[in-house]
Amino acid sequence: MTKRRAALELVFAGVLWGFGFVAAVWALKAFTPVETLIYRFIIAAVIGETLYLAIKGPRFTTIREEFFRALPAGLLLGGMLLLQTIGLKFTTATKSGFLTSLYVILVPLMNTWFFKSSSTWKNYALVGLALLGTFILMDANLEDVNVGDLWTIGCSLFAAFHIIYIGKISSRVGNAFRFNNFQSFWCLIALLPLLWTQDSVTTHSSDWQAWAGVLCLGLGSSIIAFYLQIRTQKILSDSTASMLFLLESPFAALFGFLLLSERLSLFQLSGAALIMIASILQILFDPATKTTEKKSE
Repeated sequence: MTKRRAALELVFAGVLWGFGFVAAVWALKAFTPVETLIYRFIIAAVIGETLYLAIKGPRFTTIREEFFRALPAGLLLGGMLLLQTIGLKFTTATKSGFLTSLYVILVPLMNTWFFKSSSTWKNYALVGLALLGTFILMDANLEDVNVGDLWTIGCSLFAAFHIIYIGKISSRVGNAFRFNNFQSFWCLIALLPLLWTQDSVTTHSSDWQAWAGVLCLGLGSSIIAFYLQIRTQKILSDSTASMLFLLESPFAALFGFLLLSERLSLFQLSGAALIMIASILQILFDPATKTTEKKSE
């Protein structure tokens, strides 16, 4: 796979994650955030593995190794969503979206500090440009910091570690699709205890749109989009991948405009444009694929 193809596939993942915001709005008409997450990853784990077995057949030679290699990824993903959900009890969705996107700063910083990866002023300049765009897209409306903001900052830490972990082990992943199935399973295990925080659990609903939302989250945002993340991070650097993840914000705004009648001001549209520009420049300035980088070491 070329770097260009990997970037395009990750952009498509951003489209799916962007639509996931609309799907979540639909799902939350009938289900709580916890139930939405649980049903999402039940679909992702069960349908994903069923598809794999139907196409590839039962292959057990490396299942143990892949199963446990996906454990940290699933726990990090589950922890990220858990902290984000807790934070949303105390803070606004706007602030949560901006604070979660801090992973775009944390990924290159943590890779440089802890893993001695190289970084240039261009990387940090583009990080700043992308975050400025995200802040503007959120209408530049941040209030005083509260406990929910602190939980959400913790969420961004988990998101950064998840991106870095996928980047470190992606070259050793035998089948990215099955790895994602196992990741979904471990994420489900991590999130299940949240059901005990509820007085009751909704298992039936006559709202077809809510179930459509859950299906879109499970099939599109989890099975396809996370599979593409694992697949493309074999080629793209962690910094480039994290920058492209920010594209979900303008795509979410677009789908919100088309399907939820949400409107963006010209000021907010300028923020979306800054995110797009920063992402494109990051791809152009990132000179080599991971394979090339390994050969030069």
